[in-house]
Amino acid sequence: MDFDQGGRQLAGFVLDAAGRGQHDQVADLIAPLDADQLRSLVSVLAVQVDQTMPSAPATGPAAVCELAINAAAPMFGTTPEAILSAERSRPVSDARAVAMTAAREVGLSLPAIAEHFNKDHGSVIHAVRRTAERPRLADAAARVSEHVNDRYTARLPRPEATVVSLHQDPPASTFEPDGPVEHAVAAASEAFGTTPEVLLGTDRSRAAADARAVAMTAARIHGHSLPTIARHFDRDHTTVLHATRRIEKTPPLRDLAAKIAGELPEEPADAGTSGADGVEQIPEPGYRSPGARAQERAVPVAGERPQLRVAR
Repeated sequence: MDFDQGGRQLAGFVLDAAGRGQHDQVADLIAPLDADQLRSLVSVLAVQVDQTMPSAPATGPAAVCELAINAAAPMFGTTPEAILSAERSRPVSDARAVAMTAAREVGLSLPAIAEHFNKDHGSVIHAVRRTAERPRLADAAARVSEHVNDRYTARLPRPEATVVSLHQDPPASTFEPDGPVEHAVAAASEAFGTTPEVLLGTDRSRAAADARAVAMTAARIHGHSLPTIARHFDRDHTTVLHATRRIEKTPPLRDLAAKIAGELPEEPADAGTSGADGVEQIPEPGYRSPGARAQERAVPVAGERPQLRVAR
C-alpha cells in the first residue's frame, strides 16, 4: 500500500471509526496490513491526530474553522489542504460542506466562514443546506461540532477571564422592526452577521450588498411593490428590481430570501397606500425616461403662448 495516497485515506477511516467507538470496524480496516504497513499507518495516524488541534497562535473564528476542517478531513478520507483548495471531488466537497456546517453550528457568521474557506457566503449557505438534506453529512457535522466545542474550550488559556467566547457577539443595533419589510431587513442582517443599520445605509461591501438584496427580495416575495420596498431602503425602485433579479439567479441566496419571506408577519402588502402611490409601474428593459426638457415639450403648460390662427 502506498501510504502517500491510499494510506492517508485509510488512516482517516480508522480515525473516524475509532472516534465513534466502532472498534470492530477498526479491526476490520487494519486486518489486511502487514507489520511494515501497520508502522506506516501509525505514523500517518499520529500526524492526523496532531492536526485536530489548531496551531498555537490560532484563536477566534480561524481556530474554529481550522478545528472543523481537521476533524472533517479524516471522516471522508481527505486532507485539510484539499478542503481549502478548489478541488470539487465528492469526498472533498462533502468534507468541506461538513466543516462549514459545523463552523456555522457553533456560532460563526457566514462572512467569517466564507473568508476562512476563501469562498463567498452564498457557497456557505449552499453547503449548510446540502448538509442538512443528507443524514450522513448532518451526522458528521454534528460530530465535528461536538469535537470543535470540546477541543476549542480545552486549549484556551486560563484564568476564565481570558477565555475567548466561541460564539461571536452580534453587532450592536438599536433597530426595532415595524412591519414586514423591516422584519425582512432584521432577518437578513442576522443571517449575514451584520446589522439593519448597515443594510439601510450606504455600505457597499459584498456582505452588506448581498444581505440588502436578500431583504429586498424577501419583501418582494411577500407581496410588496417595488416603490414601497424602495422607500424603506431610501433607494429607487430600479435598484430594488436589479437586486431581486440578481438574487433570483443565485439559488442559495434565493432560498434564503424565500425562507425569510415565509417567516415574515402577515400584513397586507403596501398597507396604508392608495392611489398612484400604491400603483407599481415597472419600465420595460431598455426603457429610458425622457429628460426634463423633453417632458416640458410634451406636456402643455398653463399660460403658454397661443398659436397663431390663419385667416381663411
